[in-house]
Amino acid sequence: MSRFLKLMSILAIVALIAVPAFAEVQNVKVSGDIDSKMINRSNYDLINGNNSDTDTWFTTITRIQIDADLTDNVSTCVRLLNERDWNQEPASANGASGDTAIALDLSYVKLKEMFYAPLTMTIGRQNLRFGSGLVVGDPDSNDTSVNAGIEAMDLSARKSFDAVRATFDYNPLVLDVIFAKINANTIGNNTITATGKNRDDADLYGINAAYKFNQYNSEMEAYLFAKNTRQGSTNLESDNIYTYGVRGSLEPISKLVVNAELATQQGDYRTAGINLDRSAYAFDLGAAYAIDYKWSPKVALNYIYRSGQKQGGNDADDDTTGVSKYKAWDTSYEDQTHGIVANSIFDGNNDGVDSNGSTINLMTSVVPVQDLTVALDYYYFMLAQKWTDLDVVTRNTTTGAYAVRDNKNLGQEVDLSLGYDYTEDVKLGLTAGYFLPGKTFLIDNNDPATTVMADVKVAF
Repeated sequence: MSRFLKLMSILAIVALIAVPAFAEVQNVKVSGDIDSKMINRSNYDLINGNNSDTDTWFTTITRIQIDADLTDNVSTCVRLLNERDWNQEPASANGASGDTAIALDLSYVKLKEMFYAPLTMTIGRQNLRFGSGLVVGDPDSNDTSVNAGIEAMDLSARKSFDAVRATFDYNPLVLDVIFAKINANTIGNNTITATGKNRDDADLYGINAAYKFNQYNSEMEAYLFAKNTRQGSTNLESDNIYTYGVRGSLEPISKLVVNAELATQQGDYRTAGINLDRSAYAFDLGAAYAIDYKWSPKVALNYIYRSGQKQGGNDADDDTTGVSKYKAWDTSYEDQTHGIVANSIFDGNNDGVDSNGSTINLMTSVVPVQDLTVALDYYYFMLAQKWTDLDVVTRNTTTGAYAVRDNKNLGQEVDLSLGYDYTEDVKLGLTAGYFLPGKTFLIDNNDPATTVMADVKVAF
């Protein structure tokens, strides 16, 4: 009998050793959303009489998220993302194909009170957004998406960075320090070549300080972000952008909110044959007022400015022309939309709107019946700097090539949107945008561009 008990004890110990160790899970939450859209876009190349430049298609964006709270202030988050146009076979982020390809959107661990109470560390793929999204909000800007499998990449839901974030909460002061790997390029190859050391990464470093005041619902942020893009195995120096900025908002009287943001960019503009010092700036000014009346009307006025580079149709002049500074605002990792049509057409550096743009925006909204919101946006776009000193030049953007003249009037846009809360979980939307080109464009390519989009979004 004693031998039997001894054998059973040995087997029990072996069984305990063989059992894998898992973190204790205190709480698990599963959530997600499904967003289906019908999209119609017409004449985004602005060319007159081009009837082929009109298309209607459907897109669905699906996200599944799992949040788990573990022991000792440890939590994790994993979110899967599928973006697809109906009946298409896009490539996924990992190279697999198929209209059900899944991308890893979020994957991080959060360690609260790490080492001491105010510090929280977030490590892994995570969303980063500071202030109004002027500098940091989307790793490839909100106008495009490197890994999206959809035609309308400006509508992509992918906003995550591979990053480490340290948050120091000294309420009412919150300090964030971040590092993000934007592009690792060639990994494991730092050898010396004939043209230099093969370093080709793109990184983002930054610090953001946010403070909330006790009066007038006011807040303020100050930040510094450094974007470093190495040039690989060439003799060119790295392209460096240092962005300094401050943003604030307050409510001086009930339901009137005013806000302002000012930022400047310094550093080095480095590309093939061009070596310039950066000297760019941007600012936003705005005021919004909610009127205490039936239909809950709101009105807002905003002015948006992004500096530009005065040149002859290219994105930069080099030293040989006598130009010593690159003045076009770098869009970096912005996450802002100023006009749903113009946001897609003029989406690059010095393309007017997000860079090299002077924009006036007037917005109004009402709630005519319960659960229905109607909003109207008007935009007036001007170039900060003319694209050319000649009468005619071809200006290339992501959407196409445009014949333009020596004029700052880029155009106007009107956006109308209707949002209906069908239930607490289901949102219905209808959006229409109309862009009218200005005097910058020649008569052969100044036809209006339009978009109409219907949307059904379910959150669970």
